[in-house]
Amino acid sequence: MVVRMRVEVKYGGRSVETAALANSGYEAEIPELHLPLALARRLGIPLHALSRRELQGCWGFDSHLRAGGMPVRVVAEDRSSEWVKARAVTVPGEHEVLLSDKLLDALGIEIARAGLGYWRFGGEGLVHLRRSVEAQFWVE
Repeated sequence: MVVRMRVEVKYGGRSVETAALANSGYEAEIPELHLPLALARRLGIPLHALSRRELQGCWGFDSHLRAGGMPVRVVAEDRSSEWVKARAVTVPGEHEVLLSDKLLDALGIEIARAGLGYWRFGGEGLVHLRRSVEAQFWVE
């Protein structure tokens, strides 16, 4: 099992609530959010204005598009995190929202039992464990 949670993402005057994968293996220098292209379009991000970057990963070079900074927060049934500004990127072919290690820290998220899909907001006790939500894929 993996840990997924509901997030709200804003761009301009639009916002979308969706499931996001908490990916502590997604290392970034600053809080970073992966947005699938279909979600970027739904938010009204002008795709022609995205900048392309090449990165070297463990499987060679990969290309991603940067959409700039946007506010994101985690939304649970009983509370929400503070809004955090995250750099948004998109990798063609990836259809799920991903939260980087630094973004999880900035949002105050703790993965409590990864194999069972449990998480909590920082400082909450074991009685506040939350279950993962269903995956949501953004495919055109």
